[in-house]
Amino acid sequence: MSILLNNNGYDNQSWYQALTTALPEQTLYIYPETDNLDEVAHEIEYAVIWNHPPGDLQRYPNLKGILLLGAGTEHIDADKEVPNVPIVRLIDPEVIKDMGLYVLYWVMDQHRLYDTYRTQQQQATWCRHNICQPAAFNITILGLGAVGKAVANCLNVNGFSVTGWDAYPQQLDDIRCFNSTDQLPTALEQADVLVNCLPLNDSTQHFINNDLINQLPAGAMLINISRGDIVNDEALLSALDNGQLSRAVLDTFKIEPLPQSSCYWQHPKVTVTPHMSGATYARSAVKLIADNIRRIENGEQPFPMHQHPKTDSLR
Repeated sequence: MSILLNNNGYDNQSWYQALTTALPEQTLYIYPETDNLDEVAHEIEYAVIWNHPPGDLQRYPNLKGILLLGAGTEHIDADKEVPNVPIVRLIDPEVIKDMGLYVLYWVMDQHRLYDTYRTQQQQATWCRHNICQPAAFNITILGLGAVGKAVANCLNVNGFSVTGWDAYPQQLDDIRCFNSTDQLPTALEQADVLVNCLPLNDSTQHFINNDLINQLPAGAMLINISRGDIVNDEALLSALDNGQLSRAVLDTFKIEPLPQSSCYWQHPKVTVTPHMSGATYARSAVKLIADNIRRIENGEQPFPMHQHPKTDSLR
């Protein structure tokens, strides 16, 4: 039995070491570093991958499972030649916790006016500003999958007023949940901060556009920890420039790394972080992958499964 590993430009070596330790009985081949992949293709039974070249997975006739190195599925969904084997997303509790803390940090930064105080320090200005209680500061989460739920709960437990919206009905303790396009305006109308946790698919491409942004209160803030393609860049920049949005914290972009020519780097109302709100680390996630490989070997269903293709759902 063998595993094909491809983290596509990220850290293959840490995954190689962790998987070798967790699954010592498996032989690992790193794509595209292994020269004789065609010769050993029949040995490969599991593909542990991220953004793998479309069509390549058909090369391995004995493939039993595809294990993604992330929660997103847009890359595998775009591959029209995926073998009919289980596809498993990587939902690492440590990553989800980090994403909740990332959002909490920037919500607090906005609520407590820390950016204003940083500016005042540069000007040697001593001035205290009044703020509302956290319970009166409203955050709306778009997308209540695993990440969105964790973010909503993290904000809620810290006293903020949290509203969630999803395409389908959801229930979260102490959090108002809305669903469907009909209820979206209600979820947006009082948001001081809008947090994007939607997955990227055909239904969410440019979901955050002029129409949606204009349903927010003037001066709202946007935090994007999902995919860059969900945000219409022209609409966002226009809203920042005309004051409809006061600020945007962007962790993901349509093109990554973000080109040096992007106006986001220098925009005074934009904070750029390099897709690090919830980085996946082999040290915490490898156990989940090893456990799912063992489940497949034992005839059990891995978790969480992904249906391919996914075209009509925001899940």
